[in-house]
Amino acid sequence: MSQQLSGMRFLTGVLAIGVVAGCSNTSGNTTTTCEPITQTSATRPASWGGTVFTIVMENKSRGDIVGNKSAPFLNQLIKDNALAAGYHDAYVHPSEPNYIWMVAGENFGVLDDDDPVSHPIDSASHIADQLEAAGLNWKSYQESMGDPCGITSHGLYAAKHNPFVYFNDLNGWDGKAFHPTQRCIDHVVDYSQLDTDLEAGKLPDYVFITPNLENDMHDGSIAQGDTWLSHEVPKILGSDAFNKGGVLFILWDEGSGTLSKGDDPPFIAISPNAKQGYTSNVEYDTSSYLKTVQQALGVAELPCDAARDEVQAMDDLFTVPMTAPATTTETPAP
Repeated sequence: MSQQLSGMRFLTGVLAIGVVAGCSNTSGNTTTTCEPITQTSATRPASWGGTVFTIVMENKSRGDIVGNKSAPFLNQLIKDNALAAGYHDAYVHPSEPNYIWMVAGENFGVLDDDDPVSHPIDSASHIADQLEAAGLNWKSYQESMGDPCGITSHGLYAAKHNPFVYFNDLNGWDGKAFHPTQRCIDHVVDYSQLDTDLEAGKLPDYVFITPNLENDMHDGSIAQGDTWLSHEVPKILGSDAFNKGGVLFILWDEGSGTLSKGDDPPFIAISPNAKQGYTSNVEYDTSSYLKTVQQALGVAELPCDAARDEVQAMDDLFTVPMTAPATTTETPAP
């Protein structure tokens, strides 16, 4: 059955300026029926033929990272690449809805950190669906997950930081139990698989990476997260998948939790095509990030957002266009 847009972004309450009795600013909360995926091939822009990588860190504001001596590796990346200083999250909290938004462009009304058993999402228009329909490949690499397609949190692995396992077309939810699909088993894998894929030169077109709860700065320190990145990011930056038209986005799911002015998360764009040493003050949000990812991969923009044309892609961070030129057909002269 064809899906039709049944709504737009709506406010669920008055915009919160501070934290009240454990509540947070959830003014971006959205429940929208997505458009169906119809695109069967990708048209990638010139100069963007590499892998689109994302690494998501946890719960820090820009001021916690930028200029912090405990994060020397990150600050060198900022110095050498592009910082989106006008970026903010989608105004949904806590972590889980932000991760879901990163891959689908909305949070489907989810406003907690519960495992997928509490929130199986019946949508087939997230980024993984788009990529497969267009003939592109993808993987989510999750540190400390162990067995693929981890539906349940355990140890240092948090399902709330792994958005793909919430979608029924991956987790196999039948209304009573999960039956993980082969798609999920093949594509949602432990982080250790990344080294194997890097060595084999078989990285997919789209890579989503979540460090474990200590290395993503959630439970560990800024210094620990920075050290982890200093060990792992150079592997990516040394790959052909990155150097031949690739991009790495390092972003934080949300700020430090104060919800005060300026408590917005850092966002760094690293690429051979990034403007070196550039700081953008353009206002962007999580939908802007996803739209940028979709443009670089040549797939449809924000199928779960009726206001997609109002969302600005983060193109000022780069030296080359993010969109493919329009195809024109010339009529021969008589």
